[in-house]
Amino acid sequence: MSLHMLADVVEAAEGTPTIQKVLVVSPDEKILKFSRRLGAAVLKERAEGGVNRAVSKARKFCSEGGTSAMLILPSDIPLLSSEDLERIVNMGIRQPSVVLSPSLRLDGTNALLLNPPGIIPTFYEHDSFRAHLREALGKGIKVGVYLSWRIMLDLDEPQDLGFFLQTAGSTQTHRFLAQRGKSGISLSLG
Repeated sequence: MSLHMLADVVEAAEGTPTIQKVLVVSPDEKILKFSRRLGAAVLKERAEGGVNRAVSKARKFCSEGGTSAMLILPSDIPLLSSEDLERIVNMGIRQPSVVLSPSLRLDGTNALLLNPPGIIPTFYEHDSFRAHLREALGKGIKVGVYLSWRIMLDLDEPQDLGFFLQTAGSTQTHRFLAQRGKSGISLSLG
């Protein structure tokens, strides 16, 4: 299911006119190969080191390449749309700025636009939404908060999957789960 969610996120990002490059960071060669087939650029980590380390690697890559802003997305938000991403980018178009989209539980950050890429450090893993918001506001940076259930719904908990399955959708993740349901295979998260 993870590859289907990743495909949905990459497809939405690649379909967003204001996003110039999609970059997937992972230590997993299978994920990198799959991402290349989707048209994304890839950056290989030596070992799994958590989200903050992956973002740091991507930030360095982007800064060295002259990127003016970066948008960080997890791979478990399959309802994400290009329209959502376009709105986020437009909210943070002027430097310096930070745009955040929280998780449904308001404890995670499901989209984080940094303009420029090094404007604040990242604080994924523990109550990242509040930590990112506090850091940006503490530095006097213009902050936007974008609320969309499509981005806010990440598939972390069993109830998230139940909610996701109730949504109408034509994502790769929906098709994958529908096929599994037809074949009698049960799925669980965690």
